[in-house]
Amino acid sequence: MGFRKLSFAVLLVLVVASVAGAGHFAKDNSSIYLDGKVHLRFDTLHLAWARDGKNLDGLRYRITCLAGKAILNNVEYLDKAIDGKESVRWVQSNNKMAVDFSAIPSHLEKSHIVRVYRDLHINVTPFNLDSGKVRFHIQAAGRDYKVTWEPKSEKIYATW
Repeated sequence: MGFRKLSFAVLLVLVVASVAGAGHFAKDNSSIYLDGKVHLRFDTLHLAWARDGKNLDGLRYRITCLAGKAILNNVEYLDKAIDGKESVRWVQSNNKMAVDFSAIPSHLEKSHIVRVYRDLHINVTPFNLDSGKVRFHIQAAGRDYKVTWEPKSEKIYATW
């Protein structure tokens, strides 16, 4: 009986230790209004790093426009890992993506909900999670907004 308990304890420690290296920050179901006219909901925001802790390796986002018109032009990751200066370390597209995910007037029906969803493999080495930010370039309400998510502090804010 004692051997089984010991074996189970050792197995449990090995499983926990194998998962402990990898990690992620996540924020789900957060809303933001742009100019009081465009209502965006960030259904999913995930930023993950590799098991060895040497590089960022994943970004997942799902954004729903609940009211107004919105166009996603780009997504980027920024941090201060190089020379302590904030710089763009990864960009989803070198050109404007122009993904229109504007709300359809009858958006309450599931068949009419418009979302933009991406599950991306990114490779950023070195990285600094203390200063890391994911920035979404969104055109809405006649302006070009930069909606920023700071994973460590879980803040989401917009500037234009």
